[in-house]
Amino acid sequence: MTDLIVAFQGEPGAYSEQAIRQHFGKAATTLPCRSFSAIFASVHDGRAALGMLPVENSLAGTVIPAYDLLIDHDLRVQAEVALRVEHCLMTLPGTPLTAIKRVKSHHQALAQCEQTLKRMGLEPVDYFDTAGAARDLAAEPEEGTAVIASALAAKTYGLDILARNVEDLDFNFTRFFVLGRDNPTRQDPSKTSIIFTTRHVPGALYAVMRELAERDINLTKIESRPRRNRPWHYRFYVDFEGHENDTAVQEALLGILQKASFLKVLGSYPAAQMPE
Repeated sequence: MTDLIVAFQGEPGAYSEQAIRQHFGKAATTLPCRSFSAIFASVHDGRAALGMLPVENSLAGTVIPAYDLLIDHDLRVQAEVALRVEHCLMTLPGTPLTAIKRVKSHHQALAQCEQTLKRMGLEPVDYFDTAGAARDLAAEPEEGTAVIASALAAKTYGLDILARNVEDLDFNFTRFFVLGRDNPTRQDPSKTSIIFTTRHVPGALYAVMRELAERDINLTKIESRPRRNRPWHYRFYVDFEGHENDTAVQEALLGILQKASFLKVLGSYPAAQMPE
């Protein structure tokens, strides 16, 4: 039986790899990639069957580079995953917390732990990646240094966790898309994600949204992004409840296609259990 290979961006132990473990368990083999683009490339060329792409964080908002890539590629969303981000403070085995002076991590992780680090009197040091910081500390020990990363990173690189849940706010979740080449088997409840552009005329966005509203289709996300080829014109990213095989959704998509200047369906997929 061929292993299920799932690509992700980052070093082993990254939160994206943790999302793979949460969703697939031990059934998947993970493939680290240097960039989001490399995730898409690995799925396109068959080195991976699926990719795990972070698209939104409950504190930091949309992962913009990820959404920009979704329009350039024809991969389909297979599922969504909601991962509770639990930042851990970790360092070399046997080192007490009292010996720590500075903490390395990705700037977003440091920002999410800013108040906690201040209370602990620790200096934040920006690093390119959370799991990369853990890997490099294990390989090249630095006295008085700890890192913030996932519990999986601590296990992967043999570091001791000094403190768990060092994030300032408890409500810290990252939403991922599982990407693949085919349409997934339907599992309800379902969600559908689309990208569209409108004509630059009054009421154009309202006309598109009305196609969903009149059919009682519930939106779960709407966001605009600048179009790279037309300054001051925008693309809209919309997620809504329902499956593209539902009659109401099919009618809505047909109506949107007639009113929008461009429409791309990213996929219909099983919805994750989202925290309130």
